[in-house]
Amino acid sequence: MERAEMETFLTLCEELHFGRTAERLHVTTGLVSRTVKRIERRIGAPLFERSSRQVALTAVGEGLRDDLQPLWEGIGRALRRAELAGSGVTGTLTVGFMGAQNGRVVHAARAVFEHRNPRGAVRVVETQLHQHAEQLRDGSADLLLTTLPVDDPDLTVGAVVTRGPRFLVLPAGHRLADRGTVMLEDLGGETFVDLPACVPGYFVDFHMPRQTPGGRAIARHGEPCGTYAEAVALVAAGRAMVPGDGQLPLLYRRPDLRFVRVGDAPPVEQGLVWRCRDDADPRVRAFADAVHEVAPALAPPGVASVAPAPAPAPVTVGAVGAVGAVEAPAAAARGRR
Repeated sequence: MERAEMETFLTLCEELHFGRTAERLHVTTGLVSRTVKRIERRIGAPLFERSSRQVALTAVGEGLRDDLQPLWEGIGRALRRAELAGSGVTGTLTVGFMGAQNGRVVHAARAVFEHRNPRGAVRVVETQLHQHAEQLRDGSADLLLTTLPVDDPDLTVGAVVTRGPRFLVLPAGHRLADRGTVMLEDLGGETFVDLPACVPGYFVDFHMPRQTPGGRAIARHGEPCGTYAEAVALVAAGRAMVPGDGQLPLLYRRPDLRFVRVGDAPPVEQGLVWRCRDDADPRVRAFADAVHEVAPALAPPGVASVAPAPAPAPVTVGAVGAVGAVEAPAAAARGRR
């Protein structure tokens, strides 16, 4: 099969509608129909069951789709790598990370990025709680892999990289310490750590709400913590509790701390963030691709890798038009806002 035929067939498998398929490919409905019939004649069996009301895959069509899909995605990745090589990705990209797990992902992505782009390099720096996204603004980082949400008009948030359950770090003698799971309502009357005033209020309130769903107050400790190590030390002293994700039991296991899951809290998401003005920077796109490739193998237990690696930008193919592309991080970011 030619690439144009593969694109038509796989797009119709997704849409199950000849008109929508034609719109996506910027061709006529007649051309879509003729292309499918040509493939069916070559195979000797129908791929779709057509009626006036619906289009459905036949068993032969399902099998062909399942066999072709990984090949098509491989073509997309190959074109993307060729595009990056041809674009001449050069210079040093400074990438910040928040948390040890994100540091593992960034360094693994660095190896992939530098292997594919011999004239490019990555410098890795750490991001602390008190910095939030300021390294992007002061120029000490070009890209961050950090805890979300980030919701600032000058910053682009790419596709979510990982999503996992929310945990609490508690002192060993805390009244909730022996529970495997707690609910937000259980936190009424307790005290969270606090973060410095430079951290946006929306971020602090999302991770450490000021009240339970039933309206009971949750206090904040009077001494803001600028780093996670400071927060954990305050917890161990029995003065507060701090939230986090699934890496906490792996990184901070010690006799004076306990970790409990919060059953009804929103999940903790990690994502890539960069300056809006860098949306078209090929280095950012290339590094985002690498992060999404390496993240699944490095995710801690219970934490899911979310977004697939972005596919290449559309490439003209024959009469059918453009090769379909998975949404790039910048486009995904616009969808989040």
